[in-house]
Amino acid sequence: MSTELVPTPKTSITLYEIEDNLAALANTFEVVEGEEIKQILLDEIGRSLWQAKEKRDAVVAFLRHCEAQQKFADQEIERIKKRRDRIARFQAEFEQYIISIIDRFAVPDRRGVKRLEGNVSSMRMQKNPDSVAITDENAVPLAFKDVVLTMPAHVWEALLERLGKDERARFEERIKKAEFKPDKRAIGGELKNGSEIPGADLKFGEFRLVIG
Repeated sequence: MSTELVPTPKTSITLYEIEDNLAALANTFEVVEGEEIKQILLDEIGRSLWQAKEKRDAVVAFLRHCEAQQKFADQEIERIKKRRDRIARFQAEFEQYIISIIDRFAVPDRRGVKRLEGNVSSMRMQKNPDSVAITDENAVPLAFKDVVLTMPAHVWEALLERLGKDERARFEERIKKAEFKPDKRAIGGELKNGSEIPGADLKFGEFRLVIG
């Protein structure tokens, strides 16, 4: 015995009905499983758009509402990030203050660790690993620097070929990272001119909706 999960509507869905709850429609698209059901609804909307200008205006208004909601969401993300950063700065300053209290008043244990004990928790001081602070990058000797170069791969290969076999092997052993990335701009220019590039093909741009 089969169970019908989504009842078939008895009457056609008009855009006026959808307009009252377009936000719910957007949420439904995220959870509905089955492209066929989504397509049926989209086809019904499409027929309505083809027949009435007023319904087209309603869809444009909703699309603009979607854009406004995305902009608002971006603003909220930025606001929440700033709030997170403020909380993080306060936490860091507060922790440094607590460390100063522990350092002044806590008695070191047998291992020399200073801590403050609570009923179910404790706080202790722990030294972080040492780190390097660059005070003048230009003054650092070349022996302690890495260089990052971006050049055509064939130019790089031509430079390597000028080295002897043993010298090239020693040189390549010193390379920490080598990453080759396709130059899409150069490839696109060649493909548009009719050239064939192995491993690449020209993907024609899809249409996008422009609201006027």
